[in-house]
Amino acid sequence: MVPAPDSRIAPLEGNLLAFLDALAAVPLFEIDEREDVTTYRSGLPHPLFNGVVGGRFAPGSEEHRSRAVMAPFVDAGLPFLWWSTSSTWSPGTHRALQAAGAVREDSPGMHVNLGGLRPAGRPVDGLDLAIAKQADLGIVARIMREGFEFPPAFEEPVRQLLEGFDPDRLVHVLATLDGEPVGCGSLWITGETAGVYNVAVLDRARERGVGYAVTSALLDEARARGCTESVLQATRLGRPVYERLGYVEVCRVPQYLWVPSDS
Repeated sequence: MVPAPDSRIAPLEGNLLAFLDALAAVPLFEIDEREDVTTYRSGLPHPLFNGVVGGRFAPGSEEHRSRAVMAPFVDAGLPFLWWSTSSTWSPGTHRALQAAGAVREDSPGMHVNLGGLRPAGRPVDGLDLAIAKQADLGIVARIMREGFEFPPAFEEPVRQLLEGFDPDRLVHVLATLDGEPVGCGSLWITGETAGVYNVAVLDRARERGVGYAVTSALLDEARARGCTESVLQATRLGRPVYERLGYVEVCRVPQYLWVPSDS
């Protein structure tokens, strides 16, 4: 008997794809939305700003369609991310991306029931947490840019990206330590599912509980908005923090990074 699929995977996948669809619709991007795939391009030479979402191709056409979808990026020498999930990944797409030189980088897809959250840890001395206002998005963009180690030239595009979202749908928490902004994170809600994204902490404030506190604050906001579960894709550094909060891995989220060979 084939085991039933883990019911926690569908909300994780749905939240991620909805987030990426909203990202692709930000005015910063030129979007091409087809029945079986969505692509977005900014022209900026960074994979965060160019991508492919979905890719539900007809059986037997996956490899051919994947080559056609990525061709404009490859021809223009634009780095891009191909976002995949358990229901949009296929061996044909994998072969096409691998042949083009894309690198597969899976991340743990994690889930927690908000009714069973573990108690928050000890408060961090001097740390304040608040929901960011639209006027704070420049600060949030700076923390994301520094925390994720993007070149300085990308700080303004990150701000434009954040400002392109509906502020009622993408909520940010801003952390200040002794009055200095040092961390942030974002919340994207689909139904009763709260997706946690963009948790970033500056180097000088790491290993002090800031990332844990930011994520806890996001989950408090999610519960206040009626959510019953939370999902995220973890980095290697972030995973131990999320596990302390009760998140568990429920799947692997495949994604592919392509950059020109001469970059």
